[in-house]
Amino acid sequence: MAVACIALMMILLPMRLGSQAGPGTPIPMTLLAADAASSATGEAADARSAATAAGPSAKFLGFRDREEFHRFAGWASGGLLFASGVVGAIHGLGMMEKAHKWRDDHDIDESDSEACGEEIKRVWNDPGQQALRWTHVGLLAAGETFYFADVFTGAGFWHELPPGWSKARIHRYAFFLHGGLMAAEGVLGFMLTDALKRGDHGEMTGLLAAHTAVGVAIPVVIVGAGVAMGG
Repeated sequence: MAVACIALMMILLPMRLGSQAGPGTPIPMTLLAADAASSATGEAADARSAATAAGPSAKFLGFRDREEFHRFAGWASGGLLFASGVVGAIHGLGMMEKAHKWRDDHDIDESDSEACGEEIKRVWNDPGQQALRWTHVGLLAAGETFYFADVFTGAGFWHELPPGWSKARIHRYAFFLHGGLMAAEGVLGFMLTDALKRGDHGEMTGLLAAHTAVGVAIPVVIVGAGVAMGG
């Protein structure tokens, strides 16, 4: 019995001292383990909270990041400008077909600028052709919007390039070339519209050829810039 009492006192005494521990008093291992587990749980919760808070802020306009949006805007711009060019080609060829059919049906010589000019203006004002014209303009405006979004996001990646040719250098030069082609296309478009309104056959023919050539080059350049960077 005495041995049992001594053993019981040896078990209970450290627990009693631990509850009254002051500075420098050893703390039982069970309490240390519980405190460590509590601390680890708190740190894990803080980490989850931080990740949750950082998740939405890392996105850019619903995309994973700025680079992903920049890539999307580039491809969207190229696709919309290509579609605009297709509609523009249908519009131009449709006007030519109608005007030339009228000329041939009435045995009008192309040198008769007055008669040809009146027919050009009539075809230009045709409701179907005007619908194609504004579809062309709308797709062009949408493509340009994505292009300027590409400009805005691309500025964040601007840095000095090392000497020599590289994918990044080709991409940057294509970016500037694309901007210059778009400016030229806008000027040619306004001049072509004015020539069509006036029925100026000679001026319209040259402007239409230049407008078409630049219109084809624009989506080729911007898509090429994306391909150069591997998509």
